[in-house]
Amino acid sequence: MNWDIVNIYEVNKLDFNESFSLAKYVSNLSLSNRNSYARKIIIHIYEIWDNVDDNTKEIWSDLAESQGFYPYIKDRMDNTSEIRRSFHQSEYIDNIVFHKEQKTLSYLIKKKQNLIVSAPTSFGKSLLIEEIVACSKHNNILIIQPTLALINETRLKLKKYKKYNMIVNTSQQVEEKNIFILTAERVIEFPNLPKIDYCVLDEFYKISSDRDDERSDVLNIAIKKILDRRDTAFYFIGPNIDKISNGFEKKYNAKFIKTDYSLVDAQVELVNINYKNDGKRKQEMEREEKLFELLYCKKNEQSIVYTSSPDRAFRLATKYYEFLKLNNYLEKEELLPINEWISENINSNWSYNRLLLQKIGVHSGTIPKHLTHSIIQYFNYKKLNVLFCTSTIIEGVNTSAKNVFIFDKKKGPNEIDYFDFSNIKGRAGRLLEHYTGKVYVFHKIPPKTEIELDMPFYDQEKISDEILINFDKEELFPENIKRYEELIEYDKEFLPIIKKNAVSVEGQKRIINDLYEKIRTQPELVLWTGKPSFKAIKYILGICWDNLLKETETTRPMTRNKLPVVVFKYLNSSSFNEILRQEYIYIKEQNPNWQTQKILDQTISNCYREQRHWISYKVPKWLDVVNSLQKEICKINNISNVGDYSYTSSQLENEGVDGNFSILLDMGVPASAIKKIVPMLSEELSLKEVVNISKKIANSSNSNLLQYEKEKLRNL
Repeated sequence: MNWDIVNIYEVNKLDFNESFSLAKYVSNLSLSNRNSYARKIIIHIYEIWDNVDDNTKEIWSDLAESQGFYPYIKDRMDNTSEIRRSFHQSEYIDNIVFHKEQKTLSYLIKKKQNLIVSAPTSFGKSLLIEEIVACSKHNNILIIQPTLALINETRLKLKKYKKYNMIVNTSQQVEEKNIFILTAERVIEFPNLPKIDYCVLDEFYKISSDRDDERSDVLNIAIKKILDRRDTAFYFIGPNIDKISNGFEKKYNAKFIKTDYSLVDAQVELVNINYKNDGKRKQEMEREEKLFELLYCKKNEQSIVYTSSPDRAFRLATKYYEFLKLNNYLEKEELLPINEWISENINSNWSYNRLLLQKIGVHSGTIPKHLTHSIIQYFNYKKLNVLFCTSTIIEGVNTSAKNVFIFDKKKGPNEIDYFDFSNIKGRAGRLLEHYTGKVYVFHKIPPKTEIELDMPFYDQEKISDEILINFDKEELFPENIKRYEELIEYDKEFLPIIKKNAVSVEGQKRIINDLYEKIRTQPELVLWTGKPSFKAIKYILGICWDNLLKETETTRPMTRNKLPVVVFKYLNSSSFNEILRQEYIYIKEQNPNWQTQKILDQTISNCYREQRHWISYKVPKWLDVVNSLQKEICKINNISNVGDYSYTSSQLENEGVDGNFSILLDMGVPASAIKKIVPMLSEELSLKEVVNISKKIANSSNSNLLQYEKEKLRNL
């Protein structure tokens, strides 16, 4: 048989002659240096393993071993093969066998080689993080993660290593051996961060100024802070990078390794639709119908659907539910603990509740942190079958599925490029669970481009003011010296504060001038403590909006005038349900023809979008920036009536949870549970004591906690 013209993915069964012939073909591929295709065929053979002639399976095991697929090889091994497999076992993690390239990286890490690794999502890069921890050779390990969801996921994975004190928050106490799992912002904010022996940076591509990530400045500042201590070893990991800045490897004794090696293969299929109608709207309906038909056909396998925005993910999920209902495809409802929580804390009629009962999830950056974590857990545990998601699935969590549907071609308002496409595609198939994954694409695949990663903190080519001000003059390239001198030509008392705040340098300078004037004419708008008046919060947020927003930031549907109204409402409402009630009334008045269900869903969507981006993230950061600047002005000018915004900032950021216990929010516990147990906790308790007592309360039959809340506390 001429295997060169056979579509290997259409082969579902092999008799002895076919199997032997294909094995010979694969062997020749390896000899002719076509290992990538050889691996794809071997992976497919494992996918159809039960339909492969038994007499040839030993040959295929040998071929798999020749490609280093040791995690897949267990049966019928001779002594030599067993020795080779034993060599690939982790030295420090029980029952873990590395594949060939993981073993290579493990060896380099052990030899204290700094690494920057670009590899597919299914490579198993994060397993080496655990190897670094498990060896217990480092006193202080820093793991920088892009999101709080990944921080909590990493914490849960590593908490079994009891020799280490796990730190996920700047308020925690440092001990002799620590694992710091932090966002870049918290690396900068952490007071007296000790010497870091080993630094791990996950999703390192976010350091680039070209990826249009508003947090890239902060990440560059954090990494510079760590790498300036030259004896810190590091392991940077991420997908789909072809090159890094010239000279970086030499300067930092690092090795850049790019590989396409994977034990999972993703097959890509363009979805062709023969449209029956003209017109954009009708054709969109046909596209949706095709998606829903495919999803239903794959109902016995898990699927991820990529969409361009949170609203679109929710809308498509509800339309899929209606498709199932219309065609009598709905299955028996299965209650999850989260359903009870939603009913008590949000509204039992929220469409999201109905979706979950049919094993449909929605994952985006606008729903509560604990809920997004639960949705991923439910999906990973196969309690959900379909997950409608946004770019958060490629940037903020670790999960994958047998099938990935790339339905939209945009990420927010911008079209996805090949880098984004590859990241989404990488979610198809799961190591040691799916040998192959399927990717269904509903639009033209973006053209392939070579991704060369810029590193502003190192190459200084696309360096912002916020990164540049953190350099010493002698570190700078000649072309940046004049700009640097102009930046630091300012009151020396303010420069350390401006640096630490890590937001617009020129914007902070303008705010300082404005604050001086306002303290002179209307001091009550600046020098306040506790809860501010509406005029005060409107003034503070106004100067922040005018001076701290980046040009590339998307603010819609929030506006400059609406923001203080929203913030003031949050500060003065008795509960989140009260905020929902007020928003419901407003939307109903504005849209008298809307149905009740649409009003309710839009109400919850609006409130959670405001809470996640503005109330718990952007506004507290802005308040902290202005707070630090007004305090310095008061110090310089001997003003005794100093303002203090910390209470307001903390209340907004932590959903009204007292600061001492807000760390539990980062650990995936809903605010509703924390507020129930706080009366039984003392403020003097350490985090470990809080965790232990919280678990005991969760296991008590006398607590008024919901089952969902108990599970979250037991999982600390």
